[in-house]
Amino acid sequence: MARENRLWGAERNRGELLKLGVTVAKHTLQKYIARVRPTKPASQTWACNFLPVIDLWFRPLYLFFVVELASRWIVHFRVTRSPTDGWVARQLRATTPFDLAPRFLIWDRDSKYGQAFTRVAVGTSIAVLKTPFHLSKTDT
Repeated sequence: MARENRLWGAERNRGELLKLGVTVAKHTLQKYIARVRPTKPASQTWACNFLPVIDLWFRPLYLFFVVELASRWIVHFRVTRSPTDGWVARQLRATTPFDLAPRFLIWDRDSKYGQAFTRVAVGTSIAVLKTPFHLSKTDT
């Protein structure tokens, strides 16, 4: 029943089984429905950016984050006081372990994304998509 009606939840399946005279616990149905439903494929496009923030003592911090665009899920984030090309490249490497990389990665033309970052992206077979020049509104 769960395979034929993938949108039904455990409670609805339980109700249908009760109509047939079969008594089953909701937890049991949840366990079997989880096996039937296919896993959602990961998004093929991610975006990364920096967000400048101020700490409690008014010192600048930079929040680096990577977002899966389809679900707006934050894949990775880290904070640093001085982002360098090497640090950003290490963050991309930490974001894509075991060759779990997206097809596309979008980033702006900030100087923090240097040659090391580009080498890591190309090395993990990510297609690089940079935002256009002189378009400050693309970040917001």
